Formats: sequence, structure tokens, C-alpha cells
Amino acid sequence: MTVKEIALKCTKAGAYFSLGGIRLYDEYDNIYPIKFSIKNSLTSNNFYIMGKDITGTVSTKNSYGTYYFVDSPFDTDKSIVTNYPNVNYWLSSSEDTINISFDKSVKISRIDFVPYCGNGADRAQTTVEAIVKDEFQNVILQEKYSTSTYAVNQVYSALTPTLTSFRSALLKSNENIYSYESNNAKYDTKMTSNTTPSPLVASASSIYSSSYPAWLAFNGTRTNVNNCWITSLLTDQWVQIDFKDKKRVSHIEVVGMGVNTTSSPKNFTVFGSNDGISFYPVLKINNQTNWGTFESRGFNFNYVVNYRYYRFHIHDNNGYASYSGVVDIVYSHKGSDLLKLNNSSKKSFVYYGNTRLFDLNKPIKEVDYVLEGEYTNSSKYILIKKTIKRKPLSISFN
Repeated sequence: MTVKEIALKCTKAGAYFSLGGIRLYDEYDNIYPIKFSIKNSLTSNNFYIMGKDITGTVSTKNSYGTYYFVDSPFDTDKSIVTNYPNVNYWLSSSEDTINISFDKSVKISRIDFVPYCGNGADRAQTTVEAIVKDEFQNVILQEKYSTSTYAVNQVYSALTPTLTSFRSALLKSNENIYSYESNNAKYDTKMTSNTTPSPLVASASSIYSSSYPAWLAFNGTRTNVNNCWITSLLTDQWVQIDFKDKKRVSHIEVVGMGVNTTSSPKNFTVFGSNDGISFYPVLKINNQTNWGTFESRGFNFNYVVNYRYYRFHIHDNNGYASYSGVVDIVYSHKGSDLLKLNNSSKKSFVYYGNTRLFDLNKPIKEVDYVLEGEYTNSSKYILIKKTIKRKPLSISFN
């Protein structure tokens, strides 16, 4: 499973929150070698994974200081076993979550962590909750681990079927054999003005001031309190993007406000249009309360829509009296192409077997038909593949 964000949320038993020995494993159960160019940062630090084109950030709101840094539990140069004064763990008295985010999706099969890192029972945890999201902000793992036994330096593992690989599988229905291919598209807009990059155009029903224009909802920046679209009115306000051509959409990701989080949307509707005049409701969401700072929430459509314009309409916020707004909005399409195979042979499993079961809640496109031929030459075979968009009346091989 590919992962974009991880949160480890602690419930303290004593006076402090602490975590150590956080290790991330790839699909082959090898530890990702995480390194920090500059170490010993209190609340945020950037890392890279050696041998991979992957960077990321670890962050929290507070660290206790002196020895207990936010990067300490992740640094694979350090041991997971720690005793005073070798304090290789994060410690805080006022914040219960460490967040990890990657610049791109990463294959992760297991997450290890140490919830009780010595130095007395005041640094123990009652529970640690692991919350893992994919690139579309879907929660693919959310489990709470009871750590109240307080065994010093005991390693816990977040390991569930949602993060591990299945054996290859094909699907069978009415004597037909099927596989599938993911068909995902994320429309990262990264706008720098209401009309840049071309041909994108952003607009809004109102803005609080020229410092909070419509395009700031589509620029991809998510951790700057001044980088957001804000309305001049409280209710029934919208921000819109014109893609200039139709985009298939089945998912929206919304990032709430960085300050005054009660100004984040509570009830909203997404509308679609192809002419910019007639708009049709395609998603209606209510009762989105208790937004965290820069919290991201993802919402799946009931069906795939295909429009040029998408309008995010806030009906009301969570009670803030001066304005409503959002930090970022990303539209995407998440679906699958179903492939019909002519048999369930060993070669079909090797070439088309899925390493995990697909999500039946995702929209599936029309069936593609795959033709196969086998030629034997010195105990080796050649697989001939041809994909067609409709069922053939006849098939022949030359």
C-alpha cells in the first residue's frame, strides 16, 4: 500500500508524551534509512530516504527541548533502545501527536514504534493510535494500540492487511476471468494567480481582501496561515476552478483553515458545469465539525462526474463570526479498468494477478479485453498482449 501521511497520536499515562524507535519498512520488510541533513530540531524537520528519491517532513507542535527532539525517534543512525542520558526519543508535556508526510507516495508494509522510552513511568503511554492516509487523503489504516503495560523499550508494530501485500489474485464471475488496472488521476493545479498556469482560471463569489484571492485555494500550499481563500461573507459563498476541458472527478480533498478553524466549512456542496452558467450538484456534505489546524479531509463522490467547471460552495462554517474559507482544494479521479482475460493460467497470474484486492467502492470503467498467445522455444515462452475496447466478433493470430 502506498502511503502519503502518517500520524501517531498518543494518550499519556503520566506527565509527558513520548515516542521513540519509529521505523518504517518497505514492501520487502526492509527499514527505510531515514536521514536528517540538520539534526535536533524541536518541532519540525525535513528528512530524506537514502537510495530513494523521497523526502518528507516530521512535525509536532511541541517538544520538551534540550535532548528531546522531534527528529530523534526517526533517525535510523540512532538506536531504538534508550536510557537516560542517551535520550533518543521525542518528549513533550503538551502535544500528543507526531506527523510524518512524504513528498510522494511511499510503499510501506509496517510501522514500528516504542511508546515507553525509559526514565520513569511519567513518560509512559496509555494508547498510541496510528492513522495512515494515501495520496487521496483516504484513511487506509486507523488502529489504536494499548500500550498500558509500560514495558520499557518494547517495540509495537502497526501491521494490518491494509498495509501488507496479498498474494496475487484474479477474479472470476460467470465463468469469466478478470483482472484490473488502477486508473487514477490527481489534478494538482499549483496556481500562482487567478489565471496562471494557463489555461486554468480561478474565481470566487467574494474575497475577504486582495490578500486572500480565489487561486490560493488551488496553489497546493497547506501549512501557511496566510495562504488561503477567505470570503467577505459568512454563508453561501463559493470558489471555482475552470479546467478549460472536462475532467473526470470522483473525489475531493479539502484542507481546513490554519487559524480560526471554526471558519472552516461545515456544510458544503460541489457543483459541476460545462458552460459556466448552468451548475449541477454532484456532492453534498454536511456536519463537518471539529476541524484541526490545516486538517485535510477527503470525500468520495457517489459516481464519476465529467465537467469543465467545479464550484466549491460553502453554505455555512463552524461558527466563526467574521469569514469562511479553505486552505486548499484538490479534485481527483479514482477508479479502475477491468481487464477480461481468456484464461486463469499461470501466465495470467504472473502478468495480470493483482497483489491486493481492489476497492469495489471505486468506479470501474468499461471492460477491456486482453488476448494472449503462447509460443514455446527452448522452454521459454513469449506472451503476446493486445488490448481492445470492445468484445471481438472473431480473433486470429498470425
